[in-house]
Amino acid sequence: MYYFLKKLCKTGIIRLIDLYFASVLTSKKQDFLKFAITLLSNTISKGNTCLPISKLFLKIKIKNKKNIFLIKKIKEINQITNWEQILFLDNNIVSNGKKITPIILENHCLYLHKIWYEENIIIKNFINNNFVFIKQDKIKNILKILFNKNNYLQKEAICAALTHRISIITGSPGTGKTNIISKIIFTFIKIFNKPLKIKVVATTGKASVRLTQSINKFFKNISLTLINEKEKKNIPNKVTTIHHLLKMNIYTKETLYNNINSLDIDLLIIDEASMIDFNLMVIILKILSKKTKLILLGDEYQLPPIEYGNIFKDLCYFKKFFFTEKYFSWLNIITNNKIKNFYNKKRFFFRNFITVLKHNYRYPINSGINKLAIMIKQGNIKKIKKLFLLKKYSDITYINIINEKNYQLMINSFINEYKKYFIFLNKYDYNHKNILYKFNNYQIICAIKHGLFGTKTINSIIEKELFNKKIIKNNIKNNNWYIGKPIIINQNNSFLNLFNGDIGITIFDKKDKKLKIKFLLANGEYQIISIENLPSYDIAYAITTHKSQGSEFKNISLVLPNKFYSILTRELIYTAITRARKKVNIYSNELIFYKAIQFKIKRYSNIKNKIINYIKN
Repeated sequence: MYYFLKKLCKTGIIRLIDLYFASVLTSKKQDFLKFAITLLSNTISKGNTCLPISKLFLKIKIKNKKNIFLIKKIKEINQITNWEQILFLDNNIVSNGKKITPIILENHCLYLHKIWYEENIIIKNFINNNFVFIKQDKIKNILKILFNKNNYLQKEAICAALTHRISIITGSPGTGKTNIISKIIFTFIKIFNKPLKIKVVATTGKASVRLTQSINKFFKNISLTLINEKEKKNIPNKVTTIHHLLKMNIYTKETLYNNINSLDIDLLIIDEASMIDFNLMVIILKILSKKTKLILLGDEYQLPPIEYGNIFKDLCYFKKFFFTEKYFSWLNIITNNKIKNFYNKKRFFFRNFITVLKHNYRYPINSGINKLAIMIKQGNIKKIKKLFLLKKYSDITYINIINEKNYQLMINSFINEYKKYFIFLNKYDYNHKNILYKFNNYQIICAIKHGLFGTKTINSIIEKELFNKKIIKNNIKNNNWYIGKPIIINQNNSFLNLFNGDIGITIFDKKDKKLKIKFLLANGEYQIISIENLPSYDIAYAITTHKSQGSEFKNISLVLPNKFYSILTRELIYTAITRARKKVNIYSNELIFYKAIQFKIKRYSNIKNKIINYIKN
């Protein structure tokens, strides 16, 4: 079996590290167990949390028909039907969880013990997330203050947050997720009428900046008669990243807090929660005290976390159910809405704490971006083709890239966009506070990092062309740095208060007479860093879709490669397109673009089944 698996490594189906991991756990005689653990390890590396037993087979075609050994071995593996019996033969390696073993087999799924343990912690927290009754009158009065119109979904979100330890708010960009955060904070301050420790965090530094601005604006504009000076002390006027709040070591992933030394806060609101992986979710749930209320906001259709798991999307599955009878009756009274009672729909208490925001406030009714985003979510290729064919919407443009001429025209359009940015720099003082906001007017978003259509090449070409056309000025001789050069940070550095995905702009420091980098921090203040102190970074004329998560730009250009890669998915395109507020340009080969929309990210997870089975039993 070892020889066979070594051969498979050369095909790229599995990695050597997967085989070595399985070899440490198994003996030479445990052939099929070695195969199963190797495949499990590889499956986890692709973001899955488990491996269903039904997927313990090899879907591979051997081109060389003379390779009888490989063909025979694959056929032998694919004919196995008694996998559970084989796997349980050595109960020191595989168990059902009642005994501590490195591998767990439960609900017809194979796990690494660590991930199985994490999954159970997550499930336990949500299983015990029951509705807690709160007096009606005070809530009704606050909802009247906050909502002039009959915005029942935002009311629903506030009610869920008040009555559950954990609540979830999901919705596309522009559906009011950022705005509802301020309203939830206001409601908590008024309802509980006591000193509260409220923290708002995001998974990225960029999202933190946006949230800080939104919260400060809301409470600045609110009437002085509605909130007094004592209550104002509860307002969280600084939003940080989640890693900063947890004081997390970026290398060990350890925090200063644990289930004994818990994070003592009353309300924790996390934005961009769809980016939270399994491990981080467990850390959050473990360190929060029992009194803490947790609110998770995100968009389930965006790219999943980089690490294993897709917990936010898994939990949003339960939105398809209907409220329990008791909660539904209470909600109707509180919100003063006559929500239709769907008697034919299955009721499940998880639905009580999930709110789906639907109305889009960012995009107007005639917005092409919004229509395109909805169609991409649905995977409706016919409608998307028709949308581009009609050329009815000025905010979306599709450019088919099929040859070198198209490619050069694409580059020229990028140069013209960044020319506007450098004209702005030359007109104003280089340290002007609007320099970062001006750069955010336009962003190129690429699906990949390397190759002709990747960020590395496109950044290099743009910079070279800007120099050749003498658009870039004020550069230092024999140095790659110049005023206006944009960079993006690649790793968190809490000491410098910089985080992965933060974009900075090169400015001239008049005091030191040196070029430095200017960043906008989460609290709305600026930070200037010396070039020599920068952590790992890249040029940021073009950034990847993953790096763009949590950001908003006025206009974006999406660039897809001329070759199909497994990274090209519906979620990637949807995430990129919804970064734009005003205009989207898509540069892609037509076949690649539509093929990508057909590919959805599917991560193996057993959470939904385990939750439903747990309730049944």
